[in-house]
Amino acid sequence: MAGIDGLREKLLVVLVAFALLPMVILGIISLVEMNQASMDVQSNIISLSTSLNRSALAVGQGDADQVQLAIAKARQYDEFFRRFASENELVASYATAGSANESCTPSGIWVAPIGSNQTTPERRDATIISLCAPARIMQELHKAKSSMFLSYIGTEDGVLAVWPYSNKTLSNTAPFGYKDMPYYYQARQKKKTIWTAPYVDGKGNYAITVATPFFRGDEFAGIAGMDVSLYPIYSDLSSMRGRGYPFIMDASGLIIYQPEIKPEGGLNEIFEADNIFESTSSEVRALGRGISKESSGSILVGLGNSDGYVAFSRIDTLGWVLCIAYPAEEMSLPARFIDSGIRDVAKSATAGLNDASRRVQDYVLIIFVLTVFSVLGAAWWLGRRIDDQVASFIGAAEKISRGEFDVQANTSGELAGLAVSFNKMAESLKGYVAGLEGDAVLRGGSGKEMAFLEGVKRNLVPANVPQEEGYDIQTLYWPSEMNSFDLYDITRAGDKIAFAMAGVGGDGVQAAMLAIMSRTLIHASSDKLDPAKAISDLNSQINQHGHGTNLACFYALLDPVNHTFEYVNAGFNPPFIVDPGGMVDTLGGGGIALGMLDRMELEKTLIPIQPGDVMVMYSNGVVELENGLKKQFGIERLINLVINNRDLPASEILKIAKKALMEYSDEKHGSSDITLIILQRS
Repeated sequence: MAGIDGLREKLLVVLVAFALLPMVILGIISLVEMNQASMDVQSNIISLSTSLNRSALAVGQGDADQVQLAIAKARQYDEFFRRFASENELVASYATAGSANESCTPSGIWVAPIGSNQTTPERRDATIISLCAPARIMQELHKAKSSMFLSYIGTEDGVLAVWPYSNKTLSNTAPFGYKDMPYYYQARQKKKTIWTAPYVDGKGNYAITVATPFFRGDEFAGIAGMDVSLYPIYSDLSSMRGRGYPFIMDASGLIIYQPEIKPEGGLNEIFEADNIFESTSSEVRALGRGISKESSGSILVGLGNSDGYVAFSRIDTLGWVLCIAYPAEEMSLPARFIDSGIRDVAKSATAGLNDASRRVQDYVLIIFVLTVFSVLGAAWWLGRRIDDQVASFIGAAEKISRGEFDVQANTSGELAGLAVSFNKMAESLKGYVAGLEGDAVLRGGSGKEMAFLEGVKRNLVPANVPQEEGYDIQTLYWPSEMNSFDLYDITRAGDKIAFAMAGVGGDGVQAAMLAIMSRTLIHASSDKLDPAKAISDLNSQINQHGHGTNLACFYALLDPVNHTFEYVNAGFNPPFIVDPGGMVDTLGGGGIALGMLDRMELEKTLIPIQPGDVMVMYSNGVVELENGLKKQFGIERLINLVINNRDLPASEILKIAKKALMEYSDEKHGSSDITLIILQRS
């Protein structure tokens, strides 16, 4: 070889022949195989796009947010009617036990004219006196209920106590012929509280009547009744604009409430007939049958050229069903359905890619072996000519490997041009390493963020837990290494003890700020002694400042004097109580987390705490803690642990629970914070 120019040409030819050509062949083969696999993936996903939307809506009826909204609303309305029925039954019970010893003439009394019945004046006078107590209770209940149009007690003796009343109306005739009302005979015949169908009264108001019979001895004595306005229910449903189209169906299929603004397109078929069972659409009639069979869920219904999605839940007190209809194309599919569908597609689609990959590997192995032998032969032929220059490069490379970048390869000889390039490379590596060191300093910001989040978790834990004579309160908090947040707080609120537990939806700095904000707002709330008001106000603040985040929250007040526990629950795990006999009672609640709805009407519940009761409040991290087999600890395991150790002090129960959690997870923290509170009455 005469010089560097001749060597460069030979190297170029050899490298092109033995390196570039095999890569070109491999690229062509890979392109053909991968292109075919890509076409298979595309075909599978296209076929999925038409079926996944429909199948995902047709399963998992209890999991969708829309179904949970229907259940929450139905429970709210059921409680509304149940309270009226309970209060009406209270009046009837006082009418049953009416005392003839009290001398009074209740306001709003009307007596049928003489001759209109066979009752003696003496008996009617006794009846009037016996209505003193129930009439006063009826009047007080009426004053406290803005939704009540009319309250009354009508007896078989022809005596009617009504509120509100008009002296002018009552002087000669009754306000209405109560004995002629169908519900009077129905209540008498069924011997229990009944509800009428909705109706429009003389003033154009939508109302419904509840009637409860009362007996004296074995003899039917009369009924207690209330005319209840349906305006709060209809007004609440009308406010759900933008969240589907709500309607109410009774047991016969009659639509007793439908949206004022009808939906456009195929969804309007649901409301074309007053009775769903009489619709001209077979799909709508099938929808009615499906709704009447289940207590809650969702149904996908075909409507013309489109689909509809109906979430529903039963209003048990009246036997009505609250339904919310949505156009299927506007639905957000539950994430777990999409995940399941994508997994199925991935399995079928990647099967082709795996086959192609194996074929490519076989081709690569063959080409690699051929290339290795070819390159070894070429290297042996050329190596004898460039040994000295390579030795220089090796020495310089060894220094670079030790971090010494101030090196210079020998620039004389046939490979002088290559040596110059090598020296330039060494200078570039020196600058690159310096850049990496600078980047490492800059990346230290992520460590600051982690330190900030860890500090937030530490500060969210109360420094001291208040104790009360006769009660033992024990807590356990294990922060996870993830950015999720649990928070709990136990403080005094007047002469009571306030408990707050919450799980923040989301992670990172935004979740930390929501946790800090929520704990601060609960502490600063002027309504701490009213759980429903305090948490409703917190929901408003989260909607205003939470930027799309949500908070599952449980808030309660322990009254150590009266031994009661008053609470509200917004989407948090329902606590449970184990009594001294080992019976388990789960607190009601759950529902929707704060930040999900613009306005929330939370119902507070008051329960007694008996001697020996053990109450357990827990976060998701407790029951979702996994062992090495990815099996969760579970609520049943936690309940059994408390049952088996209920006679021990709360501190011992907590130690046993802590040990069980550590052994179950092999002392590894889970992906969520673990928070556990045990309240025990001695």
